[in-house]
Amino acid sequence: MGYSKSVYDRADRILNERRLDAKRKAERVRNAFYEKYPRAKAIENELSHTFTGIARAMLAGRGEGMEEIKNKNLALQRELSDIYKAAGVSEESFSPRYVCPRCSDTGNVDGVVCECYKKLIKQIACDDLNRRSPLDLSDFESFDLSYYPEDCRQKMGNILNYCVRYAASFGKDSDSIVMTGKTGLGKTHLALSIANEVIKGGHGVIYISAPEMVSALEEYQFNREGARADITLDILSECDLLIIDDLGTEFSTSFSKSAVYNVFNSRISRGAPTIISTNLTLSELEKSYTDRFLSRVTGCCRVMYFEGDDIRLQKKLKG
Repeated sequence: MGYSKSVYDRADRILNERRLDAKRKAERVRNAFYEKYPRAKAIENELSHTFTGIARAMLAGRGEGMEEIKNKNLALQRELSDIYKAAGVSEESFSPRYVCPRCSDTGNVDGVVCECYKKLIKQIACDDLNRRSPLDLSDFESFDLSYYPEDCRQKMGNILNYCVRYAASFGKDSDSIVMTGKTGLGKTHLALSIANEVIKGGHGVIYISAPEMVSALEEYQFNREGARADITLDILSECDLLIIDDLGTEFSTSFSKSAVYNVFNSRISRGAPTIISTNLTLSELEKSYTDRFLSRVTGCCRVMYFEGDDIRLQKKLKG
């Protein structure tokens, strides 16, 4: 996974804090139990001493007194069990409750990276990248259909409803989407609204403009000074949902065409959902990129055609 060192460092700090928090909470639960049942604490202290006595006797090769120690130990265990039963608890009640029981919040299981750690670093990387995006500027409730002409209002209402359902039921098998239409018709608004809802559902979302994506990938590819480590092909490929805004507005070069195709193709190959918004028509996409890219888009994506008049201009004219 090609993430920056700062992402891994933050993930490690979060896991460490999770472990400490789980242990602190468990300790508080145990201390509260001892306050109510002080005899239980006394028994546990006695048990630790009997175990020590048994170990010393065995090491010294002395068998005398072993039976008496064992009988005392069993009696103490029965008494402690009766206290637990009366209190409605068990020894497991005082164990730390880790966020990930599988790895106990260590990030690895038998030397293998735990899935919780992979998910955590992916979420951190997505959050870092999205801080530069206007994710808090749009939601479905503020998408106003009254700005659309009557002859296309129903169609746009259907698109809105689909996006709402898409966000609510988002998963790894969700469709990829291409939103196409002239500028100012609400493509970015709906894409941002989807991003917000999917993030609330606990998924890793990256929202990025095509020019920013291509520029960052180029700088990283050619190891240029100041290259961003938070935008790499690995990161863009591995997030749960990638939203590429304004495709076609990036400076067109052989590298940009290849980069766009590689990002999109890597996600499609993994079955990872992608949303693309563009002012270009499908035929213009083919001219700007390749017929291979268009074939991938039309074969793997639900295409949404946005219609109407520039909403941003209408709002500006209304003052």
